[in-house]
Amino acid sequence: MDHTDGERFIEGYKATFESFDLEAITGWFAFPCQVASEGEHVTVVSVPTGDAWRPQIARIIGAYRLLGVVRAEILDLRAVPVTPRVGHAVVTWGLRGADDAAIYDFHASYTLADTGAGLRIIAIAHDETPRLMAAVARAQAG
Repeated sequence: MDHTDGERFIEGYKATFESFDLEAITGWFAFPCQVASEGEHVTVVSVPTGDAWRPQIARIIGAYRLLGVVRAEILDLRAVPVTPRVGHAVVTWGLRGADDAAIYDFHASYTLADTGAGLRIIAIAHDETPRLMAAVARAQAG
């Protein structure tokens, strides 16, 4: 994997996530997938299968729809090859509404690996959860 492979992967992942297609989004992952989330505490979970991951993706899609997210902007992207089939991409995302207004930004780090079916996400570390929860609370409060 070289840095352009990682950049192309993230661009494709972004476009798929913007489609809100649950099955297509899930297809960008390989399982088991490790997820570390920064919130009040750091949580780490191992997601064993796509079936176990779909409900989480569905919750994110539902929250994005509530918030009026129509696109994700890549504010910063650093893709680093680790081995010929493993790489790392660190992204600062900006979620935007229909009027291009900023909804919130967050950071995510993706470990990417070609496990035989092309690059897939095998691990994520992110700080989105508290930002998403705060935005949803504001939206629900009116």
